[in-house]
Amino acid sequence: MKEFLRGATRVLGTATIAFLTSTSATALAQTATPPTAPDQAEDRQGQAAGLEDIVVTARRVAESLQETPVAVTAFSAAAIDRKFATDIRALAGDVPNVVITNVPGFNAASIGIRGQSTGDIILTFEPAVGVVVDDFVLAHVQTQLFDLFDIDRIEVLRGPQGTLFGKNTVGGVVNVITKRPEKDFGGEIRLGYSSFRTKDVKAAINIPLSDNLFFRAAGSFQESDGYYRLTKTNNVDFIPVDVPARGQRWGGTRYFSGRAKLLWEPGPDTNVLLTYEMLRDRGDSPPSVNETPKGFLFDVVGFPGIQTTGGSPFDTGTTLCRGDINAATCPGTLLGHRIDVDGGYLRVEHSWADVGALTVVGGYRRVKSILPSDYTGESAYLFVSTRNDVREQYSVEARFSSDFSDRIKFTAGTMYWGQTLDAKATSFLGFLRFLGDPTALTDPNQSTANYKVDSYAAFGEAEYKVSDPFAVFLGGRYTKEKKSFSVRPQVRRSIIATGFWPEYSDSASFSKPTFRAGYRWQIADGINNYFTYSQGYKSGGYNEQAMSATSALPFKEETADSFELGLKTETADRRLRFNAAAFYVRYDDLQRDAVVPFVDPITGLPGQETRTTNAGKAEVYGLELEASAVPVDGLTLSASLGWQKAKYLEFFTDIDGDGVNDDASNLKLRNVPKWTANASANYAFPPTDWGQVSLNADVNYQSQYESVTLNAPYTQGQARTLVGASIQWNDPTERYRVSIFGRNLLDETYRVSANSVAGLFNFTNYAPPRSYGIELGVKF
Repeated sequence: MKEFLRGATRVLGTATIAFLTSTSATALAQTATPPTAPDQAEDRQGQAAGLEDIVVTARRVAESLQETPVAVTAFSAAAIDRKFATDIRALAGDVPNVVITNVPGFNAASIGIRGQSTGDIILTFEPAVGVVVDDFVLAHVQTQLFDLFDIDRIEVLRGPQGTLFGKNTVGGVVNVITKRPEKDFGGEIRLGYSSFRTKDVKAAINIPLSDNLFFRAAGSFQESDGYYRLTKTNNVDFIPVDVPARGQRWGGTRYFSGRAKLLWEPGPDTNVLLTYEMLRDRGDSPPSVNETPKGFLFDVVGFPGIQTTGGSPFDTGTTLCRGDINAATCPGTLLGHRIDVDGGYLRVEHSWADVGALTVVGGYRRVKSILPSDYTGESAYLFVSTRNDVREQYSVEARFSSDFSDRIKFTAGTMYWGQTLDAKATSFLGFLRFLGDPTALTDPNQSTANYKVDSYAAFGEAEYKVSDPFAVFLGGRYTKEKKSFSVRPQVRRSIIATGFWPEYSDSASFSKPTFRAGYRWQIADGINNYFTYSQGYKSGGYNEQAMSATSALPFKEETADSFELGLKTETADRRLRFNAAAFYVRYDDLQRDAVVPFVDPITGLPGQETRTTNAGKAEVYGLELEASAVPVDGLTLSASLGWQKAKYLEFFTDIDGDGVNDDASNLKLRNVPKWTANASANYAFPPTDWGQVSLNADVNYQSQYESVTLNAPYTQGQARTLVGASIQWNDPTERYRVSIFGRNLLDETYRVSANSVAGLFNFTNYAPPRSYGIELGVKF
């Protein structure tokens, strides 16, 4: 550890010298004021004055990015718009050492930062990376791939954030701030069309209702055909006549997402914001790709993976039929995934001159999901399942921030957070008919789970300025929670009909203190150095896939201890910015799943179940570099580089399913690419009488990474280099806009996520191929 910090200090010191040497001439040479360009700050006349002075809330107060002692990448509204993307997966390539993809078989987020990630859809699992929207925590990965329209700013905080953001932030936090109502009337409409018959309609309107009451509404609708084609049929099962024709596209989207906000400002020091959020998702059931290795069961019974057949990953199959969770033979995959979200949030802010500011945020969010899927990439009723659940979240947080003296500033607060979950599932294990079970298609497994969480926390962080350029900070948080859990494990419907269905119930309390300490040192104007020691933890809990009293017992918290040394530099004219961070993180009590043998308590026969245990320890260390520059008028350049090395220090799990734990410390952690890199350029031509044209191009690279715990073959997230570009025209009034864009211009084909099921089969997902689009926009 000491050698790492000494080496990191030398690297950052060398980088600083190189930066100062190269930027002094640049600062002197740039004397003219450049024209307006995206991501550049503007003076009162609308003229560009260098890079934007980015303000972030990484420490729960507004402060300059360059003065914040946290490794954070911030995306402005303009930067988000230039991605022409639907959700946050498009942002990952711009952030060093970050992976954002989907959980295979679901439109759910799998986010990895500095060795920590969540790649499971298990309902009672809590994520390792927190996603917070307007101070409200999205507690499960299912709805974390949110729409990006009408977003003011996104901040990606890397490393544990357990003090100010709380539990389940061992990897970091994606902090999202949506646009607030404004005092002037206005709005915009965007119409887009792109590859795979993707249609987008986005609209926002801002209405001042009185001198102190303002309303804003924004909505986004998308519909697409998807980029997979259903080319597989089978002669094993009857195919309903209403399924899509052979070769039809599948995996498309159809959703509406919206927000309505009402802002009341009763006085100059007080504002009250009421928000309503909704989502109605009716997209296709996400298709999978069969990448079953040779020797696995599916390969043996006649359903080999594409490595054996030589097939395209975009030509796949899926079992499509009508029904629901209680149907005799099919759970309703033809109807797609249906998700309804309704949320209400209240935010009150009041400030006292020379004293401080109080913020109180409360909210309620209900998510109802019906998720029928075929996970095999075949249209053969091999493994067809649905999961229906209702999750309700509610929270209230109050915090007070003050910088009442020249030397001391602090934030302190309390928080209550709770959720309830009611879930049930039905699974048709059709592959069992090839093993001598003729009832596999008519006698499915059923299960239920109920879960309740009550969590309380008190937190605070203070910064003391020792001298004018040097300050130290110390913070802590104490969290106490209680969880109640009940599960009825997977049992055949025929057995349930006899009245026999075991239930396992348990409750447990968890508590954890977390701390953060460090310093912030302004070495010179525009050069800031910081060091941070921070802790984080992922909450303990239960596995809703438990099949026995043993696997229904709780597992402990997963913890992280992080050391980070950072440097943030910027020239006086903000023409050049360079930030660097070196880090070391130690993870203990890692929560890991293993499929283990057990004796079925009903039949007395041997079987398998998934158990979650605190199975190991790991360390991750690395380096992150980010730079932005305005070298000439109208041109903005950005680049980033991430390098990380991760390894298990200790990991024992049942690798081969024989019931005996093996030393698995030679395996690689999932969602940890060794290298990530990005470069982008945006050039705004000087405005003319007929408008202004701007060009944007970006390229990002991500090396290969493991996506499953046991590193199974054909489950790796594959290395890729992505190139994107766009051209945009604005009329002289900036009211009308036309954009043409392309993504994945090199047409890379690459796997992004996978699941390997206990020697039975692999199902995987691939990223979209090359696509093009056009977007028309008008502001009023």
